[in-house]
Formats: sequence, structure tokens, C-alpha cells
Amino acid sequence: MKGPAFRPPIVLTILLLTTCCTLFLAGCIGTAPYQAREVGSGDAWKTIELRDVQTGEVFSVASFSGTPVILYTFTISCPICTLQQKEISAIKRELGDSIAVIGLDIDPKEEAAALKDHIRRNGFSGYYAISPPGMTQSLVDRFGPRVVTPASAPVMVICPGGDARLLETGIKTSAQLSSLIRAVC
Repeated sequence: MKGPAFRPPIVLTILLLTTCCTLFLAGCIGTAPYQAREVGSGDAWKTIELRDVQTGEVFSVASFSGTPVILYTFTISCPICTLQQKEISAIKRELGDSIAVIGLDIDPKEEAAALKDHIRRNGFSGYYAISPPGMTQSLVDRFGPRVVTPASAPVMVICPGGDARLLETGIKTSAQLSSLIRAVC
């Protein structure tokens, strides 16, 4: 014959559930590096020095003042990013030196050699750099966390006067980008 099954008192059960829920929720509201923030207006990201992985040239977004700039973030392993890069390279070929194109690899694990190979394999145009952590954080501070969500195909347009905007999510065709640059810059 078996003894009676142990049943914890209801107060103990409620206390245990409350503790578990509190611990679970505490993990959800902690401070993650790219936690959603109010979109700011800081421009530090414009002057951070970057190094082009193809040429070794040091540049910044501000280096292209007077020229419209298409700035976008990506990772090598993101297929959506690669599709967006193809559209951006097409507009660069179409508009030539009348625009600047800057691609920032935001994956801290990716290396310059892998990025160079990715550019070469796909025939991409423009400047490409591994984004330093300060640049990535500054972009998040200015544009919000969507700028570091590669699957949303983040693209920013910076006009010659310095006005900068993050475009809507999703792949933007070269025709859409060309029309937008003409309309806002």
C-alpha cells in the first residue's frame, strides 16, 4: 500500500510561482546592449573613423558631406542583406560618383577577409567596413534598434545638408532608392 501523495500547501505553491515569474520577467527587462531606446538626434556616428576593407582607406560618413550617402548595415550570412546589397550596388553603378555607398558589417565575429570575399563574390560597389562597436551603438542611439536588425534590410539616406533618415523595413529596389534620393536630397 502506498502512502498519501505529498501536496504542498497552497501558500507555498503561490510563493514558488510568484518567485519564478519574477525571475523570468527580470530577465526580459534587463539592459541588453541594443535594447529599444527613444530614437535620438546624436550625430557621433557621422564622424567615427572607418577602414575600407578593400583599400585600407580611412573614412567617415562626414567625409562625403556634399554628396548623398546610402549607409546600410548587414551581416555576411544574411540572405536578405545580400539582396539589398545587390540593389544598392545597382544604384551605385547607375549614379556613379554622384552618391556614396557605405556598407557596415555589424557582426562582431566577422573578419575583414571574409567581408572582402563576400564583396568580390557578389560584385558589390562602394565602401565596406567592419562596424566598430562605438559606431554600431551610435547608430542604435540615433535610429533605434531596427538599424541592427539585418533581416529588416536597414538602409539610411544622408542628404548633403546632413539630414539623415532610416528607410522603411524590407528590400528597397534600386529604382525606389533612386527616386527617394532625388525626392529628398
